[in-house]
Amino acid sequence: MISSRRTLSRFAYVFFELVLTTGAFLAAEWMRGALRTELHKVFTFGQHLWLLPVVLVVWMPLLWYWGFQRAHRTADALQEAWKILKVVSVGSLIVGAVIVIRKFDPSRVLLGLFVGFDAAGLVVFRMLAISIAHHSRKRGYDRIYVLVAGTGKAARKHVAELQAHPEWGLEVKGMLSEGPKLAIDEVGGVKVLGSIGDLPSLLRKEVVDEVHFAVSRRTLEKLDEAVRACDEIGATVRIVMGLFGQLNSRPTLELLTGTPLLTLSSAPRDEVALLLKRILDMAISIVALLASSPVLLVSSLLIKLTSPGPIIFRQRRSGMNGRTFTLYKFRTMVRDAEAKRDQLVSKNEMDGPVFKIKNDPRVTRVGRVFRKLSIDELPQLWNVLRGDMSIVGPRPPIPAEVEKYEQWQRRRLSMRPGITCIWQISGRNDVDFRRWMEMDLEYIDNWSLALDLKIILKTIPAVLISRGAS
Repeated sequence: MISSRRTLSRFAYVFFELVLTTGAFLAAEWMRGALRTELHKVFTFGQHLWLLPVVLVVWMPLLWYWGFQRAHRTADALQEAWKILKVVSVGSLIVGAVIVIRKFDPSRVLLGLFVGFDAAGLVVFRMLAISIAHHSRKRGYDRIYVLVAGTGKAARKHVAELQAHPEWGLEVKGMLSEGPKLAIDEVGGVKVLGSIGDLPSLLRKEVVDEVHFAVSRRTLEKLDEAVRACDEIGATVRIVMGLFGQLNSRPTLELLTGTPLLTLSSAPRDEVALLLKRILDMAISIVALLASSPVLLVSSLLIKLTSPGPIIFRQRRSGMNGRTFTLYKFRTMVRDAEAKRDQLVSKNEMDGPVFKIKNDPRVTRVGRVFRKLSIDELPQLWNVLRGDMSIVGPRPPIPAEVEKYEQWQRRRLSMRPGITCIWQISGRNDVDFRRWMEMDLEYIDNWSLALDLKIILKTIPAVLISRGAS
């Protein structure tokens, strides 16, 4: 019943937000006409209405995925505002791609006004909705009654956190001891109603929506009957995971042929966002390859005419989780550069397992210009199109370097490697190896589509001023 009510509520929110989006589009169309100058008196309201169904079809799954109800009870207004900005940003990119592919030519003023009106309207709606929900829960409406199993430190901390946020509407009805009922009647002001063994009978007598287990490892192994009792009456079970201490991983629960799997992942697992990242990678790489085709042709001729050897440099690199692939770059060094590397080891200017020399004598004159302008990286767009790499991600290392990594540094391989990342826009050779690794992990821990777009935008001026290039 509760699940059905939440699903209906999500449908209602999405429907209302689509109505707001429709209103924002119509308001933008009207405003576009109101802004027409005397030189453009002819204006027909509704001439861009053909675009509205496209917008609604794109917005619907995005609003459902980043919906208000998915935030549960613990989200705040700022989190909801951020989700709306993601919906509008991603939706605008998709609609923009449709416009380019179909060669439409809608009014840029209309699109700009619509994005502004829609973002403002949806943000205000969500902030009002969450404020009203929090206010009503504080006054005792829409409550969820919780039993906390456990009386130890973890349980007491969990109860204190729930009580510190009355706006969540999670009311603790009582606690259960792990063994026989404690001699005391309450812990931290909360009644001890019995032991975990008494849970089946308590569920029959009390109104309980959720049971939160904050117990020791030893007790966790003996919860079969208690969890089954909750399952039989439809009470939600939540397990407070303090078993592994502080982790980088995010826990999720999945089902494999009916068997629940607790998944701990320290890399992004948002499948929709990762799919959108892949679509964005493909779109950017295709457009960039077509746009840079004259540069690719001229660069190939310059390499061929000024230095003997192949035009394209191929090298095995380590990709996601250690998968190896062939990376493509324009050759910027002399043909026997790898054979001369051992003679230059003493001049290495980077710490750690990476080998870099600012004024490498093996680099050709044309290659030095290519590196300054990052032209040598252009063939990696083919790696992006193939799926070996992404536009944004940690740079792919040589397998021999990976073998020298410390254990914590290997986590940078948990995401698809990229052409550019935080390291690229922060000085490259001016950053030591440890800080470079830390930057890559910061990117993985804070990854979002918005962060990718921010890095892409910052990469352009970094390339133009040749920051950190060699």
